[in-house]
Amino acid sequence: MKTIAKWALWQRRWSIFWWAAGIIFFIFLTLIFYPTLKDQAAQLDKSFNQIPQTAKQLFTDTSNIFSPVGYLSSQIFYLLLPLLLSIFAINLGMSLIGREERDNTIEMLLARPISRARLLLGKALAGLEALVIVGGVSIAFVVVMCRLVKLDISSLYVAETAAVCMLLALCFGAVAFMLTAMGRVGRTASIAAAAAFGLGGYIIVSLVPSVSWLRWPAKAFPFNYYHAAQLLTGQYNFANLIYFAGLTAVCLGAAWLAFRRRDLAS
Repeated sequence: MKTIAKWALWQRRWSIFWWAAGIIFFIFLTLIFYPTLKDQAAQLDKSFNQIPQTAKQLFTDTSNIFSPVGYLSSQIFYLLLPLLLSIFAINLGMSLIGREERDNTIEMLLARPISRARLLLGKALAGLEALVIVGGVSIAFVVVMCRLVKLDISSLYVAETAAVCMLLALCFGAVAFMLTAMGRVGRTASIAAAAAFGLGGYIIVSLVPSVSWLRWPAKAFPFNYYHAAQLLTGQYNFANLIYFAGLTAVCLGAAWLAFRRRDLAS
């Protein structure tokens, strides 16, 4: 299983490198301008407050967007980093098994003394390691940039927020991995379904303060358990992590059940 994970990780070494570099670039571009904007915070807040409340909820979960917490949440953690890590995780989840099936090489791989369960777990481990590498680099760089631009937020809270953001992305990757393991139909729909699950959840959860009846449907989506502003202020309820762990475990279990029983030619 470890050999499979190492090989799958090695195959994606350049993808991991470029994704990490790209995320670092976007974080740098976003945070480097904070010292300039900080001096105009009061004026910018007045302008931002003229935007309808429903529209503001799609971009931030704080009322003061140009405060240290408001800026970091709205510009990095509310949408940008979750979006980038989720796209990376979804692509990983789709390709870990899908590449071999698309290239018709999976039968050759299973001809070796390895069970389907070990193959699936090895691929899942490689995906987790890849996400941890890219997410870990993102965590370190955000913490460093916050110190450089003098964002007055605890480095621990910043690191915790980025780590929970990584778990959020892991859920979407697990959904794509599960669908891919189910066969050709699931493989075709995996990216669209995982993206719809993520984007739909983001929109629904963002609108909950304005549309009260969405409160119950929102509980089905990972974004409902994320809360960037609460993480950055040390008010987050870490019991929410049970949802992320549970959804990931369910997806892996369903992937294992589907993959071990189906005809790999389909």
